[in-house]
Amino acid sequence: MTNRRHQVLTAALSGAGLYGLAPEDDTAVRAPADRLDEPTVRRVAHWLVAAGGAGRLSARSAGQ
Repeated sequence: MTNRRHQVLTAALSGAGLYGLAPEDDTAVRAPADRLDEPTVRRVAHWLVAAGGAGRLSARSAGQ
C-alpha cells in the first residue's frame, strides 16, 4: 500500500508542475506516504494538483 500512496503523491507533484525529483525529494515523498492512510494521501494529492493549476510557484517556474 505504501508504494501506491507514494505513486499518488508523485503523480500529484507532476500534476502540480514538479518534474525530475531529486533523491532527497523522493525521500520526502516517502515519509508522508509511509505514515498517512490512503484517503488522506489522496486529499493531499488533490491539494497539490489544485495548487499547481492555480499558477503556484513550481520548481520549473522558479528556474530550479
